[in-house]
Formats: sequence, structure tokens, C-alpha cells
Amino acid sequence: MRRPLDGDARRPKTIRLKANTRCQELYPVLEQIGIGVRVEKKLPKIDKLFPELRQELRKISRAKMIRPDTDQATVETMFPTIAQYVQGCGFIEIGDQQGFGFVVRAMGYGGVDFEDNRPESLAEAMVVLEAGLSRWFKDQGIEIE
Repeated sequence: MRRPLDGDARRPKTIRLKANTRCQELYPVLEQIGIGVRVEKKLPKIDKLFPELRQELRKISRAKMIRPDTDQATVETMFPTIAQYVQGCGFIEIGDQQGFGFVVRAMGYGGVDFEDNRPESLAEAMVVLEAGLSRWFKDQGIEIE
């Protein structure tokens, strides 16, 4: 560490890490350079501060974002099913796909949840997607809020 609290530059004797299989390859390397590793299930200070830091970083990244006007802000009320889907189930793709024409697609964390290549405009795509995702939510047994 370049500037520990006491001002003397030195390596830490021990690093406390949260149990994580992705970090296991670091353990032997750290021990080779004389740094002990303590693996713990919880790191109370980090667990408390990390969500706050993540929220602060999100605010910083959104500071220069263009805000929707009042008409644009109504999109979530016009298409509540799409809004619910993109806020917790996956993402959507709408546009021209080379060789297929206009396509609307809902991609969940497990793959394609809905796809249609019949719409010819953005308005048609949104309506088709809203209906398709309504059926998908019903099939999944998820209530639309």
C-alpha cells in the first residue's frame, strides 16, 4: 500500500476476502509474496458501504443523462408490460435485422422470451411486443403490476 494510515509504505500482512470462487486463484499468488488470506462469509463494513458506493456511482453516471420530457415519460404507462419486463426480466431489441426485416425481440436471462418479425414500424413493434410479453407473463404465472 502506498499510503497506509500511519504513513509508512508496506504490504499488508493479511487481506480479508469474501468467499468467492473467482478469487481462489489469487490465494497462492498472495501467499507467495507474503500476504496472508482470510476468507470470510461476511465482511460487515464492506457489505454496509458497497450498496451506498454503488448508488453514489450510479448517481454520478446519470448526472449528465438526458431526461425525458413529459410526453416521453408516459411510455411506461402506455406499455406497462414492456416496462415491467425491462426492469427485471431482460432487455428488448427493436429494429431492422439484415436479411429478416423489422424485428422485435425480448431477451431474458435464459434466452429469447418473445420474437416477431411482422411489424413494419416502431409503433406496431411496441404494440406487438406489449401483447407478446403479456402472454409470456401469463404463461410464466407472473402477475403484471
